[in-house]
Amino acid sequence: MPVYEPRALTESAQGKSKKQTMNDLKLRRLNELNLRLKEDLDRPRIRISEASKDKYALYATSPVPLQWGEF
Repeated sequence: MPVYEPRALTESAQGKSKKQTMNDLKLRRLNELNLRLKEDLDRPRIRISEASKDKYALYATSPVPLQWGEF
């Protein structure tokens, strides 16, 4: 009958706890990323057509000459 040393059991238990710690770390990072992405989606957006109109209105009334010709 083989005799097991307590040291060998301790090392395998440490390996499992390291794996569990690594999994917890990965889960926490994924949750943080998911939260940042949700916050990014909740940020107010402006439509391109509205932004284009605003930009046109700004340049149409701007005294600065346009570099790309007439507007």
